[in-house]
Amino acid sequence: MTANAPTPPSASASPRSRSGSSASTQIVHRSCPTCEASCGLDVEIDPVSRRVIRIEGDAQDQRSQGYLCPKAYAMKEIYEDPERLRRPLRKREDGTWEEIDWETALDYAAARLNAIKEAHGANANGFYIGNPTGHNVGGQLYLPALINALGTQRSFSAGTMDQFPQNVALHNVLGEPWMFPIPDLERTDFFVCMGGNPLVSQGSLMSGPNIKKRLQAIVSRGGRVVTIDPRRTETAEIATDHLFIQPGADAHFLLSVCHVLFTEGLAKPGRLAGFTDGIERVREIAARYSPERVAAATGIAPETTRRLVRDFCAAKGAWYGRIGICTQEFGTLASWLVYVVNVLTGRLDAEGGMLFPRPATGRSEPGRPAEPFVYGRYKTVARGIPEVTGQIPCGLMAEEMEAASAGEARMRGFITVMGNPVLSAPNGERLAAAMDELDFMVSLDIYLNETTRHADLILPSTVQMEHENYDFLFETTSVRNFARWSPAVFAPEADQRDHWRILVELGARIAGAPWEAVDDLMVKGLLAMIVGPGTRCPDVTPEEAFAKLEDRHGPMRMIEALIRVGPYGDRFDDASKGLNLARLRAAEHGLDLGPLEANRLPAALPIPRIQLAPDYVVADLDRLEQGLAERSRADRLVLVGRRQIRNMNSWLHNLPALAKGPNRCTLLIHPDDAGKRGLETGKRVRVASRVGEIEVECVVSDEMMPGVVSLPHGYGHQLPGVRLSVAQKQQPGACSNYLTDELALDVPSGTHVANGIPVEVRAL
Repeated sequence: MTANAPTPPSASASPRSRSGSSASTQIVHRSCPTCEASCGLDVEIDPVSRRVIRIEGDAQDQRSQGYLCPKAYAMKEIYEDPERLRRPLRKREDGTWEEIDWETALDYAAARLNAIKEAHGANANGFYIGNPTGHNVGGQLYLPALINALGTQRSFSAGTMDQFPQNVALHNVLGEPWMFPIPDLERTDFFVCMGGNPLVSQGSLMSGPNIKKRLQAIVSRGGRVVTIDPRRTETAEIATDHLFIQPGADAHFLLSVCHVLFTEGLAKPGRLAGFTDGIERVREIAARYSPERVAAATGIAPETTRRLVRDFCAAKGAWYGRIGICTQEFGTLASWLVYVVNVLTGRLDAEGGMLFPRPATGRSEPGRPAEPFVYGRYKTVARGIPEVTGQIPCGLMAEEMEAASAGEARMRGFITVMGNPVLSAPNGERLAAAMDELDFMVSLDIYLNETTRHADLILPSTVQMEHENYDFLFETTSVRNFARWSPAVFAPEADQRDHWRILVELGARIAGAPWEAVDDLMVKGLLAMIVGPGTRCPDVTPEEAFAKLEDRHGPMRMIEALIRVGPYGDRFDDASKGLNLARLRAAEHGLDLGPLEANRLPAALPIPRIQLAPDYVVADLDRLEQGLAERSRADRLVLVGRRQIRNMNSWLHNLPALAKGPNRCTLLIHPDDAGKRGLETGKRVRVASRVGEIEVECVVSDEMMPGVVSLPHGYGHQLPGVRLSVAQKQQPGACSNYLTDELALDVPSGTHVANGIPVEVRAL
């Protein structure tokens, strides 16, 4: 048995009866699939009627310990939603829809996409990957089956409206785009949170159930929690300190933090200095950005900055940044500088600082090869914007589709995978119009929504109640190491398809191969990389490992291969007590794999040394300097986003339990700004940007920084041709991304500026 291998709890029958339930009901233990926290749930069901009786927190789950938030009910309500699609829909010539069988649907999609590819080249097709895919292990692992068959460079995803600047910064600094350092909340005494609201998100890229309790524990043991945000968020309300900061000025502020670290002799990287390049270059860069020089741009007084830096350095601390520092004009620089601060203070890879999870699937183990950072292999036709590591800014989909912009080289075929970019990408009105210029569009989705109404074909997958899952992505972002398999609660109907199965079947048809052969090829290709000479399992051949896999098809074969060679695995040794798929499935409350470990670097790095001042990132400093004056303007009004506990982008708005209540799509504005414009709470206002305007209800609140207004994301359910009656009636709202300018980008990552958008607000 390998060191630190988990000991699964004794398994009882699952589903099982429970005290307080009727004899006919059963309990299924699984994790919540709606957000990163992946809380453990007890799902009580009636297996005969296939109804969910209730959902409660799993008190025996060692991570969540019985905690759950309102989003836990999403799983039940999505399963029960009468408007959820269950069979393929094809659009008739008159615009109405008809149900068709799966074989017809998949053949039709493959034929149309292949015809476009043969007539106009591989890049005539494109695809968009939405956020829900990150919550579905099959969707994550089987995307390559479709993407490789398409062979297109027109690749878009929700990442360029989210975390992508952090991926780019990490790729250049650590050599690994998904190696996120996570705050050691269990042992830190000083937690700085920039641009995040973990009380609502449950800790995005810091996955931790019941984050409120975890942050309160820091304060209870005499520590401090400091939030830095243009809004006094729910997290700020329980923090010890809150600092307002001007949107888009985070990089300027963080450079001033580095300035203080160097000028006051507080830069002490400790053991990190032995394998870090670029510290002196950062010193030279930071020399220009004193707290006094950037104060007008940031809105933070110089002495406040100096005191914060001194106090942070005097304690065991972790400095964290999230989406607010990503989706802005200088998102990559701000993300990079958060890592720089943690390195300069010796907090990266240190207890109480920023640590690296050790997932059971072994994706942060020593010896893995570094992925080269590449960009510019494809440039958009309309404006020549380069791709960055395979990603094109999602707001550029419209201009790539339009004949007026892209001409004969336009995108003609398009696939959306569990996403609603008409609401979640910039300038959705333009995108909606551009979709109607496509020759063919297919959507893998469970709803006829604002985006899929433009498709020629919709392919709906099963939902989380109907398939098993593994918390694949979020084991890499958790505040504590864990592994969690979740069973299907109900078997799907015979004519339904899992997400992974649709992806592999469609990809196989495009490639002209049986899907079973493609599935086996993917698994065998993975095994060829992780077992055999030079691997952690040198004495096992890929053929031997393949024969030992438990399942015949599907994503859990790949998960089994990864966990068996991972840090807690049995190495395909039947006599070992290490982790394998059978033991994982037997652990019905999940596996606690212990606290995050310090001192994993440099061994866990895929490159020899940390690159603290990478040329690709540093090159954007000239643009930052040019933006300093604009950040200092006092007459601007700018828009930022806002996350809410009952929302998950646009996913959950058709669910009665989560949509009920008062209007949540409101514009928050500071009393001073409201007074200048004659605005009052409850009145409707018009908000306009360069690209569009919307009308929303106004709420006057001093939780906003003067000069900043806030709207939540994901609303706008007012368009015809959709089947979202609950969303349209209870929470229609207005789409904040109709104000997002597709021309404004964080240049190094190609991420769109969704925070800090210049707007005008006036009464109706």
